Amino acid sequence: MSYVEDGYVLWPAPPDWDAGVREQLEWLTDVMEARTGAKQKRELRLGPRRQFTFEVIADDQSRRVLDMILADHGSDYWLLPIWHDVQLLPAIDAGVDTIPCKTAGFELFADSLVVVWASVNNWWLAVIEDVGEDYITTGLPTDRAWPAGSRLYPARLARLDRQPEEAAWTDTAGTRSVVMRIEEPSDWPAVLPATMYQGWPVLDMRPDTGDDLKSSFSRMTNVIDEDTGAITIIDRPGRAFREQSLRYLLGSRAELAAMRSLLYGLRGRAGHVWVPSWAQDLLIVAPVTAVATTITVEWAGYSLFGRAQPGRRDIRIELTDSTVLYRRITAAVAAGANETLTIDSALGRAIEPHQVLIVSFMALSELASDRVELLHETDGDGVTEVKLDFLGVRRESA
Repeated sequence: MSYVEDGYVLWPAPPDWDAGVREQLEWLTDVMEARTGAKQKRELRLGPRRQFTFEVIADDQSRRVLDMILADHGSDYWLLPIWHDVQLLPAIDAGVDTIPCKTAGFELFADSLVVVWASVNNWWLAVIEDVGEDYITTGLPTDRAWPAGSRLYPARLARLDRQPEEAAWTDTAGTRSVVMRIEEPSDWPAVLPATMYQGWPVLDMRPDTGDDLKSSFSRMTNVIDEDTGAITIIDRPGRAFREQSLRYLLGSRAELAAMRSLLYGLRGRAGHVWVPSWAQDLLIVAPVTAVATTITVEWAGYSLFGRAQPGRRDIRIELTDSTVLYRRITAAVAAGANETLTIDSALGRAIEPHQVLIVSFMALSELASDRVELLHETDGDGVTEVKLDFLGVRRESA
C-alpha cells in the first residue's frame, strides 16, 4: 500500500453516512430566448462537471493521517473513492488478477481505477483491464490476500473545491466538510424514456408522493412602470409555462442507474421530455367506446380556459389495469354539468369511468437548471433522493 499513485494521493477518510453523500452533476447550456418564449440552445460541455460533498468524522489514527496529508497535499490532485458504489468482496487470494464482483450499475470501466479497502492504512489500488458480468480483471495481481468483507470502490481523479476546515470535538477527533470536484470525464450511458409521443420521449417514471409536489405557472411578462401612472404589463408569449418539481426516492441500484441514464439523456437544459402533472386534472364521467373521438369529463372550465392550448391539450390517461394512453385534445364544448372533449384519435378500446385511474395534463419541458443533485443516503443498493425541477417549453409542434 502506498498513498501515492502516479503522483496522486488517495483520499483516506470515508464519509459519515448519517449526513449522506451529495453528488452534483452540472451541464452547461447556452440558451437564447426570444420574447415569444421560443429558445435556441447550444451545449457547451461534452459532459457534466461532477462534484461530491460529504462529511468526514476522523479520530485517532485516521485524524492524524488526514491532517498530515491535507497539510502537504491539499491543493493537488487526489484519487477519490466513489463512495456510493461500494460493494463487499468475498475472500481474495494473493497474486490473482481477477476479482469477483458485481458490475451492473457500478462505475467499473476498462482503464479506470479501483481500490480494495480494509482500513485507513490497509488498501490496494489497481487499474481495470476488463469488465465482465461478475468480475473485473486488473493490470496487476493482488499484492496480498484480502479477507471476505473487504470493500471495493471505483476511484476517480479529483481536487478539493475548497480546503476543509476541521471542527475539533476533542484533541483526538473532529469533523470536516469536504467538497471534491472530479477532474476526469464522467461518462455514463445516456438513455431517454422509450415511450414516445408527438416525437418526444415521455417521463413515465412516477414520482414519490410522500413529499409535496410543487407546481406553478411561469409567465414571460414585461412590466412598464414610469412611477407616474398606471403600471402596464405585457405578456408577449400569451401563454403560461408550467413549472413542476418532482421528487424520486430510488430504492435500488437499477433505479439509480436508470435515473442517471435519464439525466445524461436530458443533458441539463438541452433536452426535452413530456412531463405529466401526475394530478387528476380531468375526470371522465361517461363510458367511451373504442371508436369514439370524444370523451365526456366533469366540468372543469376547460372549454372556457383550457381551449386546447399548449401545455393544456396533451393528456395522459392511465387505467386501473396499468394501461397508459396518450392523446391530444383538439376541441372542447360545455355540456351542462360536463364538458365534451374532442381528441385526435380514438382510444382503440372501450372504457368505463371506473376503469380510469387518473387523467393528467402533460407539458413538453426541459430541466429548469443545468445542475442536478443526487443525495445518496446510503450506498447505491440503498436509497438515493433526487429532486428534478422542470419548466415548460415552447415548441410549435407541441
